[in-house]
Amino acid sequence: MHLNTLAGRGYSDLTQYPVFPWVLADYESENLNFSDPKIFRRLDKPMGCQTLGGEEEFRKRYESWDDPEVPKFHYGSHYSSAGIVLFYLLRLPPFSAENQKLQGGQFDHADRLFNSLRDTWLSAAGKGNTSDVKELIPEFFYMPEFLENRFNLDLGEKQSGEKVGDVVLPPWAKGSAREFIKKHREALESDYVSENLHHWIDLIFGYKQRGKAAEKAVNVFYHYTYEGSIDIDSVTDPAMKASILAQINHFGQTPKQLFLKPHVKRQSDRKLPPHPLKQSNHLVPHQIYKSSSSITQIVSSNEKILVVGTNNLLKPRTYTKYAAWGFPDNSLRFLSYDQDRLLSTHENLHGGNQIQCASVSHDGRIVVTGADDGLVCVWRICKFGPRALRRLQLEKALCAHMGKITCLHVCQPYMMIVSGSDDCTVILWDLSSLVFVRQLPEFPSPISAIYVNDLTGEIVMAAGIMLAVWSINGDCLAVVNTSQLPSDFILTVTSYTFSDWLDTNWYLTGHQSGAVKVWEMVHCSDKGSAQSKSTSNVTGGLGLGGKVPEYRLVLHRALKFHKHPVTALHLTSDLKQLLSGDSGGYLLSWTLSDETLRASFNRG
Repeated sequence: MHLNTLAGRGYSDLTQYPVFPWVLADYESENLNFSDPKIFRRLDKPMGCQTLGGEEEFRKRYESWDDPEVPKFHYGSHYSSAGIVLFYLLRLPPFSAENQKLQGGQFDHADRLFNSLRDTWLSAAGKGNTSDVKELIPEFFYMPEFLENRFNLDLGEKQSGEKVGDVVLPPWAKGSAREFIKKHREALESDYVSENLHHWIDLIFGYKQRGKAAEKAVNVFYHYTYEGSIDIDSVTDPAMKASILAQINHFGQTPKQLFLKPHVKRQSDRKLPPHPLKQSNHLVPHQIYKSSSSITQIVSSNEKILVVGTNNLLKPRTYTKYAAWGFPDNSLRFLSYDQDRLLSTHENLHGGNQIQCASVSHDGRIVVTGADDGLVCVWRICKFGPRALRRLQLEKALCAHMGKITCLHVCQPYMMIVSGSDDCTVILWDLSSLVFVRQLPEFPSPISAIYVNDLTGEIVMAAGIMLAVWSINGDCLAVVNTSQLPSDFILTVTSYTFSDWLDTNWYLTGHQSGAVKVWEMVHCSDKGSAQSKSTSNVTGGLGLGGKVPEYRLVLHRALKFHKHPVTALHLTSDLKQLLSGDSGGYLLSWTLSDETLRASFNRG
């Protein structure tokens, strides 16, 4: 994506949309073996040369071209254009409306729509269609929603009588758009692609984009697609100028050339640290700190571990200050972490109502508070005067909850606020426009904990003994009742944030009983994940309108050492420690034993 940005390509311009490679050539197998090179696309060849026949055809076209006014080219079409972007994003508003505009007010014929991954690959790879050489767009590696016809658009019927709906996925996706994206991203990050991606970079952004190297690589496109090929301001004929601009806008643009020499090969000997949650059976606890009060937040910053207690919240980015509430005057106060020195007091933020919870944005500029009155208030931290005194400026009071707010989480990477309430509801708000986005289905008990994964956007939340994982777009991915004891409430939750694609399906819960539970989310099609088909068993009694989550949460291990309720969890960014704090003020560090670490590195 960095290369696309450097080449001037971005999401705001369909004619210069980011371009990503096809990486797989196998859309028919039941399973993928990433150690088999045959399942991958040839990254050293353009899409038109994925077959020998296609390469020969384009070479002949180039050699036989004889027009003194138009330079030779292999391809009259392009691998990236506004039409290709709209072809792929057909099912996703507002692109669906733009697609209709492009086709004169209605969708194209059903047989020509994006309907099947296999058929689209065969067409683009030159198997029977030499006019199609399109590459992919970034959404193929992170957004399952664009493959589904969620808005029930009438896309017509094919000549076979088959109605066009969701995109037909390869067998290895197990009928799941989310699994397709997961495995497709895994393919992009595989050793084979890492060892060969530099060849594709040479073709799209590098030295094989132009000149003799492009000619030899069968990679020459129509001359108008290249930057600087024509000085549009020097064209005086209005009709000719309009024609050239139309060609440039609609038939594709080659990215800015970034490299004049072969791109270096990516290092594939990347050693990843051992996964502490995967190997939680080998975690060993050590008490490292005893606080005089309950521990409700743990942060690791600059190799230091910081903790605060009830009604306190550490303030990013430096964590040298913390917010505190729950005072008789209903105020919110900022104090220094090292000396507990009072820095500022802010009264009457919720009228006469007591603040119950708060969250701060990653940049430390926005504070969100929730109170007894059910309001979620968004405040901007401002400084004024010669002494740079702080004041809180109300941006907006968000109204929707009917009970007191019990938990809040601000996720700045996804520009989202998530609020939970005593009224058993969870609501998502837009952090930039400060408007209601959606309400999740009502839960059987008050919301006790919320966490949003900054890398994946997944929302992890707890209500009583229920644990649920949601996508950023409100899909319930998995739900489970975590205990047979109704009183063993979940008090805190967190998830794995080391990578946005590798082993993201691990979660942690801290319980009233003192247990720390490690959960793995597995797809229901996986072997060993068979379960009762009763909807109530799968959803834990959560009302999902008859929909069944496509994943389930499997208990990997219950870590038992705390003698008090677990009120805070934190997995350090280097994955060396799992930190847990309890209401008795005990802070534990769970680490892998030396033997486990040695065995892991030997395997690596």
